[in-house]
Amino acid sequence: MTASPLRRGNWSVQEMQRMRALLPRRGVVDTARLLRRTADSVRRKALELFTVKLRRTAWTPDDDMVLREAWGALEPRLLAALLGRTTPELHKRALQLRGKFSTGPWTREEDQLLKQYYGTRRDEDLELCLLRPKVEIDAAALRLCLSKDKRFSRASLEVTQKMPRWTPAEIQILKSIYPGRENIDVARALKRTVASVANKANQLGLKKSFEVLAKIGRTNVSARYEDA
Repeated sequence: MTASPLRRGNWSVQEMQRMRALLPRRGVVDTARLLRRTADSVRRKALELFTVKLRRTAWTPDDDMVLREAWGALEPRLLAALLGRTTPELHKRALQLRGKFSTGPWTREEDQLLKQYYGTRRDEDLELCLLRPKVEIDAAALRLCLSKDKRFSRASLEVTQKMPRWTPAEIQILKSIYPGRENIDVARALKRTVASVANKANQLGLKKSFEVLAKIGRTNVSARYEDA
């Protein structure tokens, strides 16, 4: 069975409406695939239709929402044009938002957003999309059994900076607190990723206490029922 040919020529109203809905979350390449258009065609049409006149006004909550929703999906030049900002302004605002991480328990809405974004966004981009630190995103992804999309470039998933070696002092702390705390709390205490904590604990043969395992089990069951 042959693949459907790419569309050429004028865009229909329905195509443009669908592109408007898809582009911020799916990016140019994925939107082009779903619309059976070339990526260049989608990029040109987006710039033609959605470019906003350059603005110098303060950022609004709606601006911030668009930035967060599209961060990591759209290239900065295109996203800046859609927001009526310069690329340096876009990066400056993104840096400001990174300093406003949310606290407290994860909400169902955050779980749903993570499910939508996780497969095709880099972890550092997800921090801005969700305004949560990577250690919490890792824990939520593990709880929700999420994985990266196979189409997502392996190169984009490479960690640019390896975690430092474990020191004897860190190992002693890990041994003392690992049995009685959840991995996310241990990771916060040691300023490491959840994966790093889990791997080192496995190497050392560390086990969780019965009370912690029971608590994790109750949390997982509750999450499944909420998503049902």
